[in-house]
Amino acid sequence: MQTFAAPFSPLSALERQRSCEAALAAAPRGLVEFWLFGYGSLMWDANFAYIAAKPARLMGWQREMSVWTALARGTPERPGLSLGLMPGGVCDGVAYQIAEHHREQVLAIVWEREMWTDVYQPTWISVQMEGAVRPALTFTVNQASRQFAGELSEAQVIDHIAHAVGERGPCRDYLAYTVASLHSLGIEAAYLQDLNEKVQARAGQPSER
Repeated sequence: MQTFAAPFSPLSALERQRSCEAALAAAPRGLVEFWLFGYGSLMWDANFAYIAAKPARLMGWQREMSVWTALARGTPERPGLSLGLMPGGVCDGVAYQIAEHHREQVLAIVWEREMWTDVYQPTWISVQMEGAVRPALTFTVNQASRQFAGELSEAQVIDHIAHAVGERGPCRDYLAYTVASLHSLGIEAAYLQDLNEKVQARAGQPSER
């Protein structure tokens, strides 16, 4: 089982601010509506103000349990895994429309949450929703980060998720909430559903160390 000597180092407030400013500067020219694409906990725990939330599809990216979590859903001694966007495939999620007068406040909340460390990188993508294609901001995996889990066997993924517990609760709950959220949206996520069943079955068994 993977372990770490200490929690991952957080970005400074200045680094987060500069990251946010850089993302806004990179926005598509002529951007009118501001959309934020969520594919993990943002789908079921959107703690910010928004005008609308709509099912959206992102082509060319897929969600994977590829990010170590040693605080929110795990510890350095027993880290959990959370979702990240990796190149390839298709990802269905939720797009949130953010009002211009709330944008600064919302982005401050989102950056504090998603950009706590360097494992994610803000990325402008195009999502399909309601028959149209719109630009949206999301967070893809920074594969150069120590938090990037890389390639793990299915057994390793299941074991980490089944037994890790952090400040925000068990890692397996994070996965279960994500699967439930996708189901409520009518989104097929066979891989995550299968993984969730295996994790719940594994949770009652001793961890492999």
